[in-house]
Amino acid sequence: MLRSVVAFVLGNIVTLFMFTEGLARRPGEIRHVLERPALYVRSLLVVLLLVPLVALAVVEVFRLPTVVASAILLMAVCPGAPLQVNQAKALGANPSTSINLLLLLSVFALITVPAWVLGVDRLLGVEFKANPELVFRLLAVKILPPLAVGIAVRHYAPNVAKALAPWCSRVFSVLLLCVAVVLLFIVGPRLIHIAWLAILALVVLVSISIVLGHWAGGPRLEDRKAVALATAFAHPVLAMTIIIQSYPNYRALEVAGVVGAYIVIRLLSLTPYKFWVKRQRDTESSRRVPPGGVPA
Repeated sequence: MLRSVVAFVLGNIVTLFMFTEGLARRPGEIRHVLERPALYVRSLLVVLLLVPLVALAVVEVFRLPTVVASAILLMAVCPGAPLQVNQAKALGANPSTSINLLLLLSVFALITVPAWVLGVDRLLGVEFKANPELVFRLLAVKILPPLAVGIAVRHYAPNVAKALAPWCSRVFSVLLLCVAVVLLFIVGPRLIHIAWLAILALVVLVSISIVLGHWAGGPRLEDRKAVALATAFAHPVLAMTIIIQSYPNYRALEVAGVVGAYIVIRLLSLTPYKFWVKRQRDTESSRRVPPGGVPA
């Protein structure tokens, strides 16, 4: 019963997230993409190409077990994290850059995720059983239609969208947290013997991803932070959904448990970067204030 509930939630939570993001669209945000195309091209190349290649290298270097390797690789090839925008706002990143990246990554994932699923399976023999066409149809149904509906509600009924958005966001966050906790509780004992190796591999992957994202977002610090978060925050729900479609229920929960652990480890791995960019922001603020002046 519990497994069926978890599988149902994982299969539909992406739809809720994309609808919520549609409700948050603001007129004119897409113009930022046209104003700074080089920024978005670099960012997309890093997130969609370089981060998965780094994940392949990490899996090979650490010689991780299949279950852990499958989860890490899926997380690396599934971009567009739900928490990306909220974390960007908290860190003082450019909200337009973060939101536009999320939208672009969600659209490009329709092509890149099936391609990576097929490519990784052939290169490493990882036990992905998701047919690329099935993954494409799954993503097309769960990403574009709810996003379009959310945008339509925001455009034609802005007051309704304003009232719905925070509640949808809260429901999504609670569901994601509950599922992650349940998965960790179910499969935790089986992961003890590989925990430290997996943690080290994940920290290495997230750290390299942050460096690549920070570089791609230059020269403005607020854009660097937005892109760095986009590279580090893979889409756990999308990865879990593919797992549910790919594996029998028991194996799916085992791999998804590693994905749940990844969420926690990823957040902890971001801590040094958050401290560093905060110091950078404080330093820039102090430079703008003349001697004896008062900060604005």
